[in-house]
Amino acid sequence: MPGRLSFRLAIFLICLACFFPVTSVVFAMHAGEEHEEEELVRKQDEQLVEASPSKSDTSFMARVPAGTFKSGSTFVENKKHTEMCRKHDNSCELWWFNDEYPDKLVFLDSYLIDVYEVTNEKYLEFVLATGHRSALDETCESDKCREGNLWERNSFPPRIKHQPVTQVSWDDADSYCKWRGKRLPSEAEWEKGARGPSGSMYPWGPGSPKQRATYGRKWRGVYTMTDVGSYAHGASLYGLFDMAGNVWEWVDDWYDLKYYNWRRKKNPRGPAEGEFKIVRGGSWVNYPDTLRSALRRWSKPEVRYNDTGFRCARDDNDETKKN
Repeated sequence: MPGRLSFRLAIFLICLACFFPVTSVVFAMHAGEEHEEEELVRKQDEQLVEASPSKSDTSFMARVPAGTFKSGSTFVENKKHTEMCRKHDNSCELWWFNDEYPDKLVFLDSYLIDVYEVTNEKYLEFVLATGHRSALDETCESDKCREGNLWERNSFPPRIKHQPVTQVSWDDADSYCKWRGKRLPSEAEWEKGARGPSGSMYPWGPGSPKQRATYGRKWRGVYTMTDVGSYAHGASLYGLFDMAGNVWEWVDDWYDLKYYNWRRKKNPRGPAEGEFKIVRGGSWVNYPDTLRSALRRWSKPEVRYNDTGFRCARDDNDETKKN
């Protein structure tokens, strides 16, 4: 009898292996997500994405009109920013915000920018089409670092499909945007898209980030971030979501501490080279003072953190709308 049971069990397992493709398995986090998991597997197996899109994808992009906007911060504003910072960190100093000074009216031509941060779902299309590496940090040497990896090879839990992709370097983000027929936004484009022409403190204005952004959280795996566009009242003047919180966003520019002192006033671009790239907007782990739209932060371009993602931009090619 034991021999017959073992034989029947072996046949049953072989049938299961034939029925479910091993290479397409996506691991569900909860039993209630089994149906959603199977649906994602089916879509991934059936999806045939072209090696490169035939033309730039401008769906879910907002047009930011040409004109000036207030960039940076005044000395008085920086003193207030220091006070905000000290509510959470007693070591904050005024000089921390020197790279936001001086404030300046900057003119930008019209441009298009993504309404949402790039999601895991969208990034997977890029990975499958190009063979680009997955959104994970393969250099991890500690369990804490590995816990930040939400992908496993070319799959991820269904729950994070509409969450912003993380664990991507600046080069990963740059490659994705180019594949879509776009580019990373300049630092000035990102700031105008977030602050509007008057230079708001936050994308929505001066009010509290509560119910407007994802911030102040501890790492909880797939439950850490929120789906892009979750906060209707957190959008900027131009209808851009998650410009504060959820994830930091790579921009095109290199970082320079004194950049605001010497940059040109029309369509500025960052330094020609540098050691660090700019990230903007704050993330799920930060406090409200770090979500300010004028705040400048930097990061080595090769790092892949679980609090950093991106969105894309492109030139406005409609000449009739530029004036």
